[in-house]
Amino acid sequence: MDELFSGLPRRRMGRRRLPAGVGVGPATEADAPAIHALYCAVLGEGRWFAGPAEEHPETADWQAQRIRRAAADPTGRSAVLVARAGGGLAGVVIVEGEPGLRRRHLARLEIFLAPAHRGRGIGGALMDAAIAHATAATVLRKLGLVVFADNEAARALYRSRGFVEEGHRVGEYLEADGRLRDDILMARPV
Repeated sequence: MDELFSGLPRRRMGRRRLPAGVGVGPATEADAPAIHALYCAVLGEGRWFAGPAEEHPETADWQAQRIRRAAADPTGRSAVLVARAGGGLAGVVIVEGEPGLRRRHLARLEIFLAPAHRGRGIGGALMDAAIAHATAATVLRKLGLVVFADNEAARALYRSRGFVEEGHRVGEYLEADGRLRDDILMARPV
């Protein structure tokens, strides 16, 4: 599957080998409906995103616009990368360069995986691809993300890729059942 990483610097790839039949590479506009379906499925779990589905009005067209913007970014700071397995989409990582001159060195990550593909190394492969992409975009110096404090599996993945905690937002979200959830801000240098 190494050919699927073509164009990405090899020095940051391959902490673990991908499962057979899994490949990671750039998304195309044709992937937008599948990305949107996966996004909605993960959102529907009600555990990993900051708000309920009704607060996320994104559409497949919105996903297609995101892919086009990333592909057209002359600085290379943005990318939409997908993992494919078994003829379908297993996961997505979005690298999104921050706007503005004083923040042009920053990019934010968003990652989501299909439940059936979690714990198989695909999240790590997507993170490796995002880090490689960021490394190739010489203007980027820092990758950041936000994760729920109780999502220990995701936090362990991020730590394994060099992300460190930069902040802890206590009681940032009020769940429907009255529980407060904390957010963790994590980042790593590029």
